[in-house]
This record gives sequence, C-alpha cells and structure tokens, in this order.
Amino acid sequence: MNLNIDSIKEQTYDAIVIGSGITGGWASKELTEKGLRVLMLEKGHQLEHVSGYVNATKDPWQTKYNGRLTMAQKESHPKLARDYPYNEMTETYWMKDTDSLYKEDKRFDWYRPNIVGGKSIMWGGNPIG
Repeated sequence: MNLNIDSIKEQTYDAIVIGSGITGGWASKELTEKGLRVLMLEKGHQLEHVSGYVNATKDPWQTKYNGRLTMAQKESHPKLARDYPYNEMTETYWMKDTDSLYKEDKRFDWYRPNIVGGKSIMWGGNPIG
C-alpha cells in the first residue's frame, strides 16, 4: 500500500522496515503475520524483471565502452568502481557513492542499489563476472 507523507504521520506502527529486498521483505512478512503494524520504506526506481535488464544479454563489445568504466563513472562511484558489481552494463542500478552519508575510515564495500527490491532484484539479470 502506498501512502502519502501526511497519512503516514497520522499512523502509528509497531515496526519500521527499511528496504524491500529479501531481508526487509521477509522481516515485514514475519512481523505482519504476528499481527504487528509495519511501515516499509524503500528508495529507488522500479526495475522490471526481464525487460528492465537492458544490458543483460549484450556482450561487452555491444556497449559504448566495452563494459569498462569511464573516468566520470569512477569519480562518481569511487567505492563501487573498485569491485565487480559496478560496470558500464550495470551503472543504472546503483546509487552514487558520492551521495553516500557514511565516511569510509577503512575499506568497506557497501553496494547500494537504486532499485526497488534491492540487490535481490538486480542480481536476477546482472551479468556478473
């Protein structure tokens, strides 16, 4: 159920779940089955299964930069760019590292997808490797 902010302010909840991925979805299921009132918050765009994975069936040479990252992508995603999930073929799935609220004192690989359902949805059509 989608609620606007004014109706949310008028409600009371027993639990607030952040994220609708596998863990958030399961937590919400368990809590609501126990009779609790749950508010689930999610951020990101809808990624349609199959049709939303526009690059999943492409080979790297069918993309503009052969699946590699540009300097601009490395600058906007300095943490993601150092590991495998982020590349030219998956760039629309992710939040920018530069928008992150955490400060990295020592390396911490936190992959934050910008899609409803989190990484559980993304991995369904992601050519990893």
